[in-house]
Amino acid sequence: MLNPQLDVPALAAQFKIKNRIQIRNALQPEIADRLLYCLEHEVPWGVAYLEGKEPALIMADTLTGYTQTDWHNLHRKVQETRPDEFQFLYNSYMMVTAYLEKRDPHLLLHRAVEYINSNLFLDFLKGVSGVENIIKADAQATRYMPGCFLRKHDDTGKDATRQVAYVINLTKGWRADWGGLLQFLDEEGMVTETFDPVFNSLTLFKVPMSHHVSYTAPYAPHGRYAITGWGMSR
Repeated sequence: MLNPQLDVPALAAQFKIKNRIQIRNALQPEIADRLLYCLEHEVPWGVAYLEGKEPALIMADTLTGYTQTDWHNLHRKVQETRPDEFQFLYNSYMMVTAYLEKRDPHLLLHRAVEYINSNLFLDFLKGVSGVENIIKADAQATRYMPGCFLRKHDDTGKDATRQVAYVINLTKGWRADWGGLLQFLDEEGMVTETFDPVFNSLTLFKVPMSHHVSYTAPYAPHGRYAITGWGMSR
């Protein structure tokens, strides 16, 4: 999957400056195009959000029966959380879970799970980030449609196994005014740097690091697609 011309020592030097980096032309072009087709046309998308303090996922087969009232109630629920509370809303396909459950075996995403957990990809994560205790990677596909968002957080998990976050951006022709931007924050919650979801780019950053994904505008004409997760320790 990865572009064989990527210069790991040079990328590692750049990563070391801020503990984050966005790498352009990260995948082989034909792989990036095929993954985008899969996300646009083949994935049975669910909806992910926070129910109280716990992540919730409404599966695709349940969504087929959703009425306009059901959608309205869901959007109202997530938008009524307090300004200081963590919350998110986006389309999700939990790649590792689906792989282990042998669901949708035709999807190219299953091959992506295998590659993301191969020595080739894990060694690349370690080589660029300098984090040596990565032994596996989580993965989910995401689609941000109009009205989707991911509030401020730092990716710290309950078991402290998340070491390096990654985002494989797979959206062509995205514009900044459509929202869906990965923005890093300082201690006061102010934006210090923004990464646009450039097609075929790979974002890496150390955990913990405060960030959010900005609200996707109602006039965005299509989804913002990515594969995202963490390089994890034991």
